[in-house]
Amino acid sequence: MACAPPDQPSLSPSEHPAAVALQIEAARRLGLHATTLDPEFGYLFELAGGGRSITMLGGRSPLNDAVAARIAEDKHYTGLVLARRGFRTPGTERCLRPGYFLAGPCRDRAGTAPARRFAAEHGYPVVVKPNRQSHGREVALVRDLAELEAAIDRIWSIDYIALVQERIAGPDVRLDFLDGEYLLGYERVPLRVRGDGRATLRALLAREDPRYAGAEIWERAEVDPLWRERVIGRGYDAAGVLAAGVEIDFGADILNLNRWARAALLPEIPADWLEHGCAVGRALGLRHFGIDFKGARPGEDPRAAAVIEVNASPLLQAVYRSGHAEAAIAAQVKVLRAVMDFRS
Repeated sequence: MACAPPDQPSLSPSEHPAAVALQIEAARRLGLHATTLDPEFGYLFELAGGGRSITMLGGRSPLNDAVAARIAEDKHYTGLVLARRGFRTPGTERCLRPGYFLAGPCRDRAGTAPARRFAAEHGYPVVVKPNRQSHGREVALVRDLAELEAAIDRIWSIDYIALVQERIAGPDVRLDFLDGEYLLGYERVPLRVRGDGRATLRALLAREDPRYAGAEIWERAEVDPLWRERVIGRGYDAAGVLAAGVEIDFGADILNLNRWARAALLPEIPADWLEHGCAVGRALGLRHFGIDFKGARPGEDPRAAAVIEVNASPLLQAVYRSGHAEAAIAAQVKVLRAVMDFRS
């Protein structure tokens, strides 16, 4: 693999960002040639083969048109489109960051008043999240006005729109699709460990999910409020040995593979879930997409599941690194084959 121009340092496979490493491994299996165009960070690269070439950025694919992808990036707009088409979505209100909109009617609608009205009408707890961020950044379940306003302030530091949503209870499922085909999916399951008097908490977590054997995930994990509540608050830490029979359960209303949950792979889904998921994609004009459902799991009525959000060009690196590498690579191979056919 040619990774850089002659005057630039090359990246080894282990130095690529996880999303790119997955793409490059899938490309290798397809017999494609990968060239890193940004050797300093590794996110921009080119794939070539069969007389065709395409420039790629991280885990994104060019299979969705720009407008459909842009709508999917906006959680509020996605919800508006899907609710109009009859899909279940959580009740939502948005709060604009003061000072961001300097003209037009938006300027006079900024602030937390919509969130306060929504919470008063629906009751606590409510979910607060950024409108356009990913990886569970600053998503919180809040239980009173003080927590609500503090959570919105945190979101405004990274996004100009904060969303306030009704809490949806029940199973948390992610399903990815490509051109009417089920690609990959999993249920998010909270990490739960039981001490044996010999293994450290870190080792116990690594048995459940191999990502916890490395350092990268701990950079986020140990500053997470759930870690402080369930571990630090009980006098434990990652390096300590958990006494036999002691349990730590990271169950929570909000689950994310970057926040104390593992992926329970779903090799297949029922026909009604396949059709329901594909209908979501058609409503948004997407070819390649992932859907976060909450409230029901495959085998139950898909109409009972709320669409929490939709991701264009969903990333697979968390699944890739959490013990399901071959399933993630197989899915990425299908995506790259579609990409190369798209540009033929």
